[in-house]
This record gives sequence, C-alpha cells and structure tokens, in this order.
Amino acid sequence: MKKNADTGPITLDRPPLYGGSGRWAGERLLKALQEGRPISPLELRTLDTLRKDEWINLDTALVEEGTIRLRGVADLMAAGLTIPVTNAMGKTIFQWEKMTDMNPAEVSLSGVARTEDDRVEFSLSSLPLPITHKDFNLNLRTLAGSRMTGEPLDTTQARVAGRLVSEQLESMLFVGGKTFGGNPIYGYLNHPSRNEIDFGDNYAWTHASKTGATILADVLNMIIALEGDRMFGPYWLYVPSGYSTVLEGDFKAASDKTIRQRLMEVDRLVKITVVDQLTADNVVMVQPTRDVVALVEGEPLQSVQWDVEGGFIVKFKAFQIAVPLIRADAQGRCGVCVLKQL
Repeated sequence: MKKNADTGPITLDRPPLYGGSGRWAGERLLKALQEGRPISPLELRTLDTLRKDEWINLDTALVEEGTIRLRGVADLMAAGLTIPVTNAMGKTIFQWEKMTDMNPAEVSLSGVARTEDDRVEFSLSSLPLPITHKDFNLNLRTLAGSRMTGEPLDTTQARVAGRLVSEQLESMLFVGGKTFGGNPIYGYLNHPSRNEIDFGDNYAWTHASKTGATILADVLNMIIALEGDRMFGPYWLYVPSGYSTVLEGDFKAASDKTIRQRLMEVDRLVKITVVDQLTADNVVMVQPTRDVVALVEGEPLQSVQWDVEGGFIVKFKAFQIAVPLIRADAQGRCGVCVLKQL
C-alpha cells in the first residue's frame, strides 16, 4: 500500500508476479539463501495456478478489506511516518539508537568562559519484526468451475483474511503486541514512558454528568501533560467507538456547535478519529512526529500461494511484515498521552 501524493488516501501497491511454478518455490528460496541473495515472497506469487486477472481480483479484495480496518495505521502511512526495511524476510529484529541530550549552554559577556565538556551518548534498542499472517485455501474444482462459467473468483476468504491481518496490526499500534526474545512490541496504551492522566472529574465521557466543558478540560489537560514532556504538537486524538455519538452532541445547551467542533478549535489539535480497536474509556493523544511514532514496514499486505494434496487444494497465506515503533527519548519523554480512569 502507498499514499496518493495528491489526496492522501491509501491505494493498492500490488506486489509483482513471478512467471514460474509455485510448486518448487521452497527450493528457490533455499537456493537464494545459500547464495546470499535476498529471500522474497515473490517466489510464491506465481502465474502457474492462478492467472493474472485472478491474482488482481484476489489482491484487490485483500487490500481493500484490510484498509477499512486501518485508522491509526493509515494515519501513519498517510503522514509519511514509515520506516522501510529492505530484505525484511531475512530480518527478525529492527534496531535503532536513543540519544541523550547535553547540558544547557552558558551565557557570558566575554564568550571565553569554558563550559562543561559534554557529549551525547547513544544506547541501542531493539524491536521485533514479526510476520502477521492468516491462511486460507481454495479447492481446485472451485477454481476450474469459475473459469468454465466465466464467473469471477469468489474473494470472500481473501477479504476476511485481509481484515484479520489488518485488525491485528491496528491492535498492535493501540494496545501492543507479543514479546519475542524478551523484546516487547509496545502500543500507545502500554508504552512504559507514556503520559497517563485521569478524567478530570473521574467520569468517563459517556457518563450522564459529563458535559462538553469537562470533555474540553480533559483534552486540554492531555496537552498540558505532553507539553511537560516538551512535546508541543501538532496532536492527533483517538477515541473508542463508544464515544462517537458523544462527540456529535451539543457542546452546551442550545449550542450551535458539537463537542467535536469545539475540540477542533483547540490550537494544534488537527485530527479526531474514532478507532474500534481502542478499548473502552481510553482516549489517546499523539504527537505525530518521527521521534514519537512510526510504522516499520518490511512487506506490504499481500498473499502467497502454493499447492497441496496433489494440486487439489491451493493454499494461500495473507501476510504483512509491519510493526509500530513508539519511542521515548533517553530522558523518558514521550509524545503519547492516555486519558483513562486511574
């Protein structure tokens, strides 16, 4: 998938097809590994069992259904907050460096007073680079029947598989993922350096006593918390699906503005998004800059194919290599704030 340069939406970036047979792809992958060449899922995207138009229909269904579920991830991609990883099939760890700050500069009239001899320090951090995947299959007789009748190939399974992969990636961004080799995948809600504050009146936004004014106060308190970590915006605000109708209510009695409209008047708040992967009564504010969050991308959402049972079953694997990277600096300052009942 990629961003459209003019309008910003996510469009289909279809992986290429390989002209040979998928039956011996495992041998080709092993040969590439032995020869020190990059291993690629291209070896399993063949024109042997499926024809070109069938692959196009399958890929389109897979990605279109997947992008429906991407809200937070799509925001990162549209904003260009991505880090590409080459030869991701051969890498299981992504590493980056944290850098410390220096002490403040001196102020003097002469300019010759010696300052403290200082230097920045670097520390290495690691992030797992897992594959998120879902398998499905197609009976060869079903494929043959669709060709004989001229009916399009049923892409329902591809749509479901694409949705499940995308939901898992979206969940990793918000609530975190698995731990591999002692290295956890953190999300907005569980990053150890996140800012966490309570609802100002201890009531969630769906409570009957909650008003537009107190919701606004909660949002302003989130900004204050981020500014305390030297994160000065812009800001994105994510709310759970249960808050969608709350935001469309009047800001105050007989108001000509909804709560959403009033919140969007807050300086540096540029986006409010409802996310179904966000757990109830958790509101997230993020500074969308590369030092805070990015999507590490190895392979786009796609499917690969191979034959089993003497060719009677065509197996598919929908997969993507991508993982969210949420960062704090060496002093633990983080551009993520979570509003919840503490």
